Amino acid sequence: MQSHMDVGFLILSPDRNIAGLKNTIGSINLLRHYNNKCVCVVGEDATTRDVKEMKELCPVFKGKDTITSLINTGMKKIKNEWACMLFGGTRIPKIVEKKLETFCKLENEIIYPLIENKYNFIECCFNGVVINTKFFQKVGEFPEFTMQKFGMNDFEFAKMLWALDALKHGAIFKGVLGMRII
Repeated sequence: MQSHMDVGFLILSPDRNIAGLKNTIGSINLLRHYNNKCVCVVGEDATTRDVKEMKELCPVFKGKDTITSLINTGMKKIKNEWACMLFGGTRIPKIVEKKLETFCKLENEIIYPLIENKYNFIECCFNGVVINTKFFQKVGEFPEFTMQKFGMNDFEFAKMLWALDALKHGAIFKGVLGMRII
């Protein structure tokens, strides 16, 4: 019997959309091997009521006020070997399950979706980025400061800085077609 990857889903919910979270978890639960393997991270502006309501669906943790802080918090809290990141409200198509099993082989591989003419990790959509949690610990956290004065959005700049650190640790970035998560 083939063993399956230990993948958990890191759901980023900066807008605390409970209906979106239900939608995302519902699509995860349709996958054969990853049922209920998810955590959600909200921003520091989430109320106690927001968190309580969301915790009825999955474990919920608070980050700070940036997307990168949500990622960093979630990567510390997720208990799986691999973390597939996505924003609350997105649905995971079943084909993603096969893509994960096919492309995630080595701890230092970082998988990201190739969509909308964005072919590199820095520009890619973060729905479907998969990172090994041990490798993330080696590389370190995504930067959480802002740099808009340089003409890049903050998130792309943070991804670029993190990718440079990841490359120093031997990262292999793999863009994968057919991982569109919307």
